[in-house]
Amino acid sequence: MRKGFLFVGLMIMLLGLLGCQASSKPLEPDQRPNQVVDPSASDYPAEVRNWLNNMKPYQVAGVIERGGKTYFMVSGGEQRTGGHEVKISRVSSAGNQLTVQVDFIKPDGPATQALSYPYVVYVMDKSFDDDKDVVFVNSADNKRIPQIIGCQPTRPFLDSSNSIKIIEMDLEDNEVEVEGIARVKDGTVYYRFINGEGQTVSQGKVTAEAKAPDWGCFELDDLERPAGATHIELFWMDPQGQLREDIVRIPL
Repeated sequence: MRKGFLFVGLMIMLLGLLGCQASSKPLEPDQRPNQVVDPSASDYPAEVRNWLNNMKPYQVAGVIERGGKTYFMVSGGEQRTGGHEVKISRVSSAGNQLTVQVDFIKPDGPATQALSYPYVVYVMDKSFDDDKDVVFVNSADNKRIPQIIGCQPTRPFLDSSNSIKIIEMDLEDNEVEVEGIARVKDGTVYYRFINGEGQTVSQGKVTAEAKAPDWGCFELDDLERPAGATHIELFWMDPQGQLREDIVRIPL
């Protein structure tokens, strides 16, 4: 009989702990949201898991909507040790802006000597008002946290460099379309078509939706593939040395 009571007691404690690990309720002005700590859980959309995996090396924030819910995500970037945490401490709404206060917490003692990638996800049980701007702010100094503006990386990157990430590329009827995000000082992403010898066949540029330190979405729409082109390269230009930097080369 005593073993039966112990078993029931342990089950109650376990259920209680599981119930404390996630929050999924509407955001209200000046509330202090609980933290969702496990993006690998089966009830999270693949888009959320892909976003976190894609952006885990960087301190960056983003917002996506799926299935009638809105997901606010913050990556703390790559850290040299364990023990780092990211928490959303407050959310406030004023006019057309929603401000998300974020705490970046360092270990308060000895920490595991291994790379870690802290993050936080908060779920709002409704679609977000597109007329509102979302701003993520570091609570420690009240400075903006870099964000992804425009399209979000909700699928694994097709290819990438440090500051240019390719989300999707299509080649159909000899027309090329590319979608990606870039963190570039002036927001300009350059591209060129090259042949098998690496010579430029055609070139151009496009402006991303944001400049560094933010990441901005960019799109190349209905570009005609030039005769002889075997690859497309995307990069940014060093304004002083006029050198191509962070090149992403994709075969056609």
